[in-house]
Amino acid sequence: MSTAAVAILLVASMLAVGTAATVDDFRGLARRRRVVVSAVAVNVIVLPGLAVMLVSMAHLRAEVALGLLLAAAAPGGGTGALLTLHARGDLAVSAALQVVLAPVGLLAVPVWAAAAGYTVIPSGVAGLLLVGGGLFGQIVPLAGGMWLRRSRPDRAARVHRAARRVADVLLAGLVLYFVITGVGRLPEVGWAGVAVIAVLVAASLTTVTLPWLGSPAERRAVAMTTGVRNLTLGLFFAAAASPTVVLTLLAYGLLMYGMCVPAAWALARTAPVPAG
Repeated sequence: MSTAAVAILLVASMLAVGTAATVDDFRGLARRRRVVVSAVAVNVIVLPGLAVMLVSMAHLRAEVALGLLLAAAAPGGGTGALLTLHARGDLAVSAALQVVLAPVGLLAVPVWAAAAGYTVIPSGVAGLLLVGGGLFGQIVPLAGGMWLRRSRPDRAARVHRAARRVADVLLAGLVLYFVITGVGRLPEVGWAGVAVIAVLVAASLTTVTLPWLGSPAERRAVAMTTGVRNLTLGLFFAAAASPTVVLTLLAYGLLMYGMCVPAAWALARTAPVPAG
């Protein structure tokens, strides 16, 4: 149930982003390559590396450690772009990161898992379907939304409102689902595991304070995109793992949304910031 909801939320979020972004937004990123490269490095190298270090220091159970690594190594959660909209961040940066991180994440997760001694990607057709489905669910709605915005802006505006409404409702429902199903079972993950999750999410959000990541609007986009991990990808890779791995991913989702959503709302209350 949670996997299906996250998948639908991913598509709706990327469609909302696509119908709000333009080709010119992406062309403007050519002047901001440093921001994109730095953000990708934070998502693909720094945060997973921090997770490996914290998991080792905390001496977590193998299943909990794997769940944490899957979440930390899975960048590009679609709702990061949605929260960027709410936080009044730079949507072009967030959307570009989604495009880059979608395929990169499909490689980063099994690579980091293998580095930690785990095999998570199925062999043969199952593995190809997993990778293809992950790309399809992110790139297609984003590209379709941008095409609609370019060719039929009036219709794109209506689709954007509908997609964002659906995404907002699903996001609220998913947060509630994580609260109902996850809070009572957090002790099964262990308080050390919960503490590691909280540190990882907090570290992701602190990117909003790093001046070398660009303008305030760009930093908001990086913080929201980094804070929200790709739970769809993590849950798919965890499909053949133990229930404890899935529970750990749900716990990560609970704390992730519990910290990122209020952060986005807090940023939204501040004065709008211009794109860099």
